[in-house]
Amino acid sequence: MTTTVQAGITAGTPTNVAAFPAIAPGHHLAPVAIGGPGPDQKIVFVPCPDWCATNHISDWVHFLEDLDHTGEEFAVHVPSFFNEGVPVYTLSATVGCDPMSTDPQMRAAHIVVGDEASVDAYQTPDMANELAANLRKLADKLDEAARTARLHNQHAEAVA
Repeated sequence: MTTTVQAGITAGTPTNVAAFPAIAPGHHLAPVAIGGPGPDQKIVFVPCPDWCATNHISDWVHFLEDLDHTGEEFAVHVPSFFNEGVPVYTLSATVGCDPMSTDPQMRAAHIVVGDEASVDAYQTPDMANELAANLRKLADKLDEAARTARLHNQHAEAVA
């Protein structure tokens, strides 16, 4: 055992033991599969946010730099009586982060909003709060439109 203090290693720590950094609060160590399935695939452990719902073993990445964290997705499906059983639109939202990105906004936790089209909206928490407020206004307008349509139909049936 050594008794000298090396950079970041406490005196008395055996020299053959690597110092292990503490895991930040709200994180856990998660196994990540690096490389395609097969004998060359490696499993490494990385800090993973507790909100991350990605199975980093089945959703393997080629390189550690490709690792993303994604939370549980919430989706709202918009049906149509012309396409019964098949949503016309699907709006989804989830928390995400790309810890290896060169963009600080992508490295930070952010909200990804999508509609199954080609482009997702990446939002800061403040932007997502504003969107949520506007969606609540839209929900109130949908309720109002439903009441109007229902009253119109009831009146049309009554006079028919």
